[in-house]
Amino acid sequence: MARNSKRLLIFFNIIWLPFLLISSPAWLKINGIPPCWPVILLLPFSLKNTPLKSSIAAILFGMFVDSFTVSDASYIPSLFLLSLVWSKYGLHNKKIELFFNIGLMAIFGTAVVGFSIWVQKIILYNVLRNNWFHSWSFYVLISEVIITGLVAPLFSSWLLLTYKKTK
Repeated sequence: MARNSKRLLIFFNIIWLPFLLISSPAWLKINGIPPCWPVILLLPFSLKNTPLKSSIAAILFGMFVDSFTVSDASYIPSLFLLSLVWSKYGLHNKKIELFFNIGLMAIFGTAVVGFSIWVQKIILYNVLRNNWFHSWSFYVLISEVIITGLVAPLFSSWLLLTYKKTK
């Protein structure tokens, strides 16, 4: 029974990631900027699994999200780094009891992902001289961090509880 529920949970993650990326509801956006769904879905998986499993999941999530974007910047390096950090934290700290810890980890993760995309675009397009680029990038980064920090405790804690029940 536990094996079937674990498969169902993995299937749920595979189906819901593209659904949430494509049709993020308007009430979950700040001025049109949605939360960072790969971080929200990767966080509980990484906390409950080994670094190898979580890094493979991060690479797959990154490839999947990159297939939806047009930009040359990739989600893979930042998601890979976050999966390693979160899985090490999850292995050492067996109890994650506070609701806000998940939100803070999601805020940190979204900041890392957003900053990684920002730096990759600076390197790829060589736009360090353009001040307008930095003003809207900073606005998008802050908005995405805020909305992910607000949404992550709801979705990630629910997934984390589901992972605990299946193990």
